[in-house]
Amino acid sequence: MAIFLSSMAVFVALILWFDNAQGITSNGVFKAVTIKGWVADPANASLDTSNYLYYPVMALLCRLLDAMGVYPGDPRHQLTIINAFSAAICLCIVYLLVRRITGRRSVAWAAVAFHLSGAFFLNLAIINEDIMPSYTLMFASMALASLWFVQPTWRRVVLVAALFTIAWMFEWRLMFPTLPAMLAALAVGPGRPLARLGRVALFLGTMVALAQIAVWLWGPQNGNPGPVLSLLWTGKGTAEGWAGFSVVKIELLWAGITQYLAGGANIADPAALQPILREVLAATLFIVVVAALAMMILWRNRGLLEVRILAAIFGVTFAAGEVMNLYAQPQDPQMQINVMAWLTIGWALILAVAVRWRPLPVIGGAMMLALALFAYNVSRLTPIQGADALWRGVLERIERHVDPTRTVFLFHGFEQEVSEMYYAWGGDWTYFDRLGPAPTSQPKFKLLALVNGPIHKPNVAGEELAKDLKGQIERALDLGYDVVANGVWAWSEARLETSLASVADKNKAEWLYRALHENFTATILFTDPAAGPYFRLQRR
Repeated sequence: MAIFLSSMAVFVALILWFDNAQGITSNGVFKAVTIKGWVADPANASLDTSNYLYYPVMALLCRLLDAMGVYPGDPRHQLTIINAFSAAICLCIVYLLVRRITGRRSVAWAAVAFHLSGAFFLNLAIINEDIMPSYTLMFASMALASLWFVQPTWRRVVLVAALFTIAWMFEWRLMFPTLPAMLAALAVGPGRPLARLGRVALFLGTMVALAQIAVWLWGPQNGNPGPVLSLLWTGKGTAEGWAGFSVVKIELLWAGITQYLAGGANIADPAALQPILREVLAATLFIVVVAALAMMILWRNRGLLEVRILAAIFGVTFAAGEVMNLYAQPQDPQMQINVMAWLTIGWALILAVAVRWRPLPVIGGAMMLALALFAYNVSRLTPIQGADALWRGVLERIERHVDPTRTVFLFHGFEQEVSEMYYAWGGDWTYFDRLGPAPTSQPKFKLLALVNGPIHKPNVAGEELAKDLKGQIERALDLGYDVVANGVWAWSEARLETSLASVADKNKAEWLYRALHENFTATILFTDPAAGPYFRLQRR
C-alpha cells in the first residue's frame, strides 16, 4: 500500500507539473477521441480487434472519473490518471516479484525505485499513451509465471494464461514477445516431456477459449469479429509503412533501448542521436554491464529450475520483442517498455548478490542512483513542460489568422499540432473523400499529412505517392480552400528525408519533396511564436 500511495502521489504531482497530456507520443490523443464515442454512446460504438478491451474498459473508467469530478468530459487528460494508477499497481507487482526471487525487502524497494525512474516507464505513467494498463497486466502475468511455473498446476497455468490473454486483448501486439517466453518457460518446467507438452497445450487452449468467450459475450457489438482467428491475428501495422526491416532501424533500435533507461526521447530521426550521443553511450554502458553481470549470476545458478524459468520469461520476451521491434517501430516507447522489463530484474539480481557483503552502502547507492536517474529523466521533460497551455494558445492564434472552415492544412504528420488539432477540432481521418466546397465547418479538422502516403501505402512507388499528394492539394484548391502548410514547407530535402526515415526510403522522400516544390509556390502567412511559420500554397 505504501508503494501504491507514494508512487501515485509522485505521478499525479508530475502530471500537474508537466501539463502535457500527450508528452513524447501522440497515440493517446487519437485513442481519447474514440473513447469519447464509447462514453457517449457505448451501444453503438465499435470494437477494435487490436485494442479489443481497451476502449470499453477505458470508457468505463472515464465515466467513473466523470462522477468523481476528475477532468470531467475530457478523456485526453483522464487517461493520464488511469495510466498513473496502472503504473502504481505495476510497481507493487515489481516489489512482490523481486522480494520473492531475492528474499530481501531492501532489494525489492531498490528495484521499485529503479523501475519508477526509468525514462519510458516514467513518461508513459504520466501521459495519455495507451500502453500502461496493458503493460501492467502483461507484467503481472510474467511475474506470476516466473513464480508459479516452477511448480505448475493446471489451475496456475490456466490463471496465468487468462491474465496474459486479458493483457493482449487490451493491446494485441503484446502477445508476441511474451507468448514465446511463456511457452519456453513451460517447456523447461518440471515433469516428463508429455506433462510439459500438456501444459503448453493447456496454456494455448485457455488463451483461445477465453478469446472466443469474449467474442461471444460482445455479441452483435459493432466491429466484433466473427471467427476468433480474427482476434488472435489482427495484422495491426503489418501492411503499413512502419513494417519491414531496414538498416536505419538498427540505429533506431539502439535509440529505443537506451532511451528506455535515460532520456526518454521518441527518436524517429537518426539525426537526432548525435546531439544526445553522450547520454546514449552512458545508457548503453550501464545496460551492457547489467546484462553481463545478470547473465553471469543466472549462469552460475543455471541448475536451479526457478532461475531457468525466470530467464525464459524475461529473456525470451526481450529477444523476441526486439526482433519484432526491428520489424516495426524500434524507437517507440510503447514498443520498448514491455521487452525491456528484464533490466529491473537484472539490476535486482546484481543487488541481491552485492548486498550480502555491504548491505547499507549497496542499498544506499542503489537508491541514490535511482534518485539521480529520476531527477535526470524529469529534467529531460522540462523543454516540453506546459505544452497543453501552450498549444491552446497556438490554436487560438491560428484561428485568428486563418478560417478553419476555408482551410486545409498541410503538415508533416508527426508534429504535436496534428494531435492537438485532431482532439480540439473533432478529427476524422476519413474526411477527404467526402469533402465538399468551401466553406465547411464539419469537419473543422481538415489536414493533409506527408507521412500518410508512405505509412498507409507502403508498396506504392514514390512517383505515385507524389502524384497522390499533388492531386490532393489541387483538389482542395479547386474546392475553394486555402492550403496552409506549417514549417515543413521550408525544410530542405535532406531534412525531409531523415524525418521520414522510419516509414519511407530516400527515393520516396525525394518524390514527395518534388511534388511540393515543383508544383506549388508559397508565401508566408504568419509566424506563430511557438509553432513557427505558416505558408499559403498556390499553384506554380
